[in-house]
This record gives sequence, structure tokens and C-alpha cells, in this order.
Amino acid sequence: MATTKKPAVEEASKYDKRELLNAAKKFFGVKPEILAGALYGVDEAITVEEAKTRLEEFRKKEVK
Repeated sequence: MATTKKPAVEEASKYDKRELLNAAKKFFGVKPEILAGALYGVDEAITVEEAKTRLEEFRKKEVK
């Protein structure tokens, strides 16, 4: 019998906050200070996509 292999699901690379802040302009087009606000409270490594999602949510927040 022939066995079929399922393609391996590649997990996205995760980066710590410092690495993302250093690449803020390159990956996100914002200053590191803005990304720092969006990532406030993040202690674990996250993917670039997760950081983009947090940045978009941060940009949509109402300024008090």
C-alpha cells in the first residue's frame, strides 16, 4: 500500500520585542516608539503577523 504524506505545516518565525522594534521601519513602516506602544505588555516572542495585527488595533484606538 502506498502511504501519502501530509505536507508539513511550517510555523512562522517568532521574534522578541527588541528584534521587532529594531526592524519597525523595515517591516511595519513606523517609528519604533509607535510599535513599542502597540506591543506594550507583550513579554513573549511573537510573529510578524501578530505584531502587525497588534499595530493595526493600536492605530484604531481612540485617543483620550
